[in-house]
Amino acid sequence: MRSQYISAAGLALVVASSMTVQAADLGGYESFKDAPPPAPRFTWSGVYGGLNAGGGWGKSKVTESGSFFTDDLVGNYASYNVNGFIGGLQAGMNRQYGNWVLGGEFNLSGANIDGSSGNCEFTGPSGGPFNAAQTCSTTVNWVASGLFKAGYAWNRWLTYGTVGWAVAGIDHKASYTDDDISFAGAENETADGIAFGGGVEYAFTNDMSFGVEYTRMNLKADGDGFLPLSTGSRDVDLNVVRAKLNFKLGPGSKLW
Repeated sequence: MRSQYISAAGLALVVASSMTVQAADLGGYESFKDAPPPAPRFTWSGVYGGLNAGGGWGKSKVTESGSFFTDDLVGNYASYNVNGFIGGLQAGMNRQYGNWVLGGEFNLSGANIDGSSGNCEFTGPSGGPFNAAQTCSTTVNWVASGLFKAGYAWNRWLTYGTVGWAVAGIDHKASYTDDDISFAGAENETADGIAFGGGVEYAFTNDMSFGVEYTRMNLKADGDGFLPLSTGSRDVDLNVVRAKLNFKLGPGSKLW
């Protein structure tokens, strides 16, 4: 009788072992080794590049001084609005420390931002006014900037401020017509000055982000004037708003 109990217990153990093996074969038990790895935590750190497009507006200020046929020029000042399109490329690098993000960005854009005035307030020899049309115009052809960035991140959202330096290629033209004489002058020059602004950006994947950015640029240039034997200064205070699409590059990026 006792041997029968032992045989029954052994048979039950064999059956239970067989059922456990079958259940494992059918996926009833999941191994820790088969679990997928945790998703990588998003970070703004890395090198990136991208495209941008937007618009610019501001004011061009032109001043003439010096001498014209040995007579002093006085009151030679003009100011008028400019506006137009801007678009180009950017490249930069961010480094995230907790929620704080520091970085830098270089931007190079083509532009067609222009404006003109048919009532430029220029005077003639000895302060006498020209008695006919006085026109002047400004065209911003390209803009480059190097900006330092500092911002705060909420996971995939980033807000930031910028400060740095901007350089632009600008064409200035002016024409003056008096009763007896007329002149036309042009200055094709590179103006530069401080740039500052800010923006907001959202990363819709780990490697791509979209943002909107505002930049204020105070572009100044001094040199020859439009009129013979004169000197001049030409300033453009430019505001730029542009949309930006960035792609994270380098090791660790799926786009690399």
